[in-house]
Amino acid sequence: MTMVKRLLLGAALALAAGMAQAQEGAWNVQFTDVMGRITYGWSPEPPPPPPYEPANLSAFVRGEDSNGDGWIDETEVSELRFGHDNIAGDYANCGASLGVNDSCSLEHFRFVPDGPLGPTFEMKAHWSQGSGYDLQETLLDIGTQNQNYRFQVYRQLFGYYYWTEDTQLLVSAVPEPAHGAMLAAGLALLGLRRRQARTG
Repeated sequence: MTMVKRLLLGAALALAAGMAQAQEGAWNVQFTDVMGRITYGWSPEPPPPPPYEPANLSAFVRGEDSNGDGWIDETEVSELRFGHDNIAGDYANCGASLGVNDSCSLEHFRFVPDGPLGPTFEMKAHWSQGSGYDLQETLLDIGTQNQNYRFQVYRQLFGYYYWTEDTQLLVSAVPEPAHGAMLAAGLALLGLRRRQARTG
């Protein structure tokens, strides 16, 4: 009976490990201490813009390094969100929910969640939706040389952000079901071995 339990737990552990390797990963990404400002409203003679202040920008990435080159690029990402609330959609699926007057492009993407020199997040993309007074637009260009983010809601809202020496990139993995199954199987196996050690 003990041998059967060990075999079953070993099989469950191997299955969970295989699922974890085959399954996509998901990460929350945050740029801290970005300098930014938001201007509300529009008029023929707009007031001076407010000063830049420290701000944080967030992103969500889901994908898999399918070719094993060490990073996730635009062909390997299945979900990618970055931008001001209610403006930017899923850059990885441009066109999936766009209307006739909408456009979206992901020109470049490179993501390394845990590289030897730390995480890397590079992205160049464009998103616009609506027409006329409903125009909403985001422009994003993040990289090692040119790091800035800008969004615009036509005649309503304008946002500008740029990176500084104090800006940090923080990446945290989002737990996936397969990882939890592997952890549960591993804990069960450890518990079984402790029980065997006590009785043996």
